[in-house]
Amino acid sequence: MIRCFVTDCSPLGDPAVYDRAYALISDARKGKADFYRFPTDRMLSVTAGLFLRLIERSYGAVTEDGNGKLRCPGIEFNLSHSGHYVAFALSEDPVGIDIEAVGRNRDIAKRVMDPQEYSDFMDTVGEKDRNEVFARMWTAKESYMKALGLGFRLPPESFRVLYGYDIRSPDGTMPICELAPPEGFRICVCGDGDCTIRPVGVEELMDARSFGDIL
Repeated sequence: MIRCFVTDCSPLGDPAVYDRAYALISDARKGKADFYRFPTDRMLSVTAGLFLRLIERSYGAVTEDGNGKLRCPGIEFNLSHSGHYVAFALSEDPVGIDIEAVGRNRDIAKRVMDPQEYSDFMDTVGEKDRNEVFARMWTAKESYMKALGLGFRLPPESFRVLYGYDIRSPDGTMPICELAPPEGFRICVCGDGDCTIRPVGVEELMDARSFGDIL
């Protein structure tokens, strides 16, 4: 089973709420949040920190491997953010999740698609649908790259997931699932097992003592 969550970080725009959330996260995550110039980036980082706090309270210390992937013994997890949302996936097996705002990054399509994938995209996907379909493709690719623990060490143009309007995993070992996203976004998760997703509020994350409280 893959448990997925999506959180709108907008409530952290209230300084009192932000300060309360900030006080709960690790010093390392506070440093990451402080690094960002723009308030939304700080809010996203703090929200991610709230999820990581629950990982550490539930399973143990979080470390970063040589590929930059966050790890915790005995559990697999992954996170992503876009716009004002953070998406988080939790599983017993390797997992990757990605969220993307529809209409963003379309200009990179030719650079991140397999040549035949790009040709099919241009030939079979109508212009009015291309932003939506590209967002689906890009979240699928990133979720797969992250599930393998490689990120951009696996070049996205080296494999395909898009066939016309359909998303398929590049091999049969790690299925890709499209999840119900917030309006204007797409979410994909890659990993073995059935997937669930539910919205979880910032206040709920702050009040939770472990992942059991939000499952």
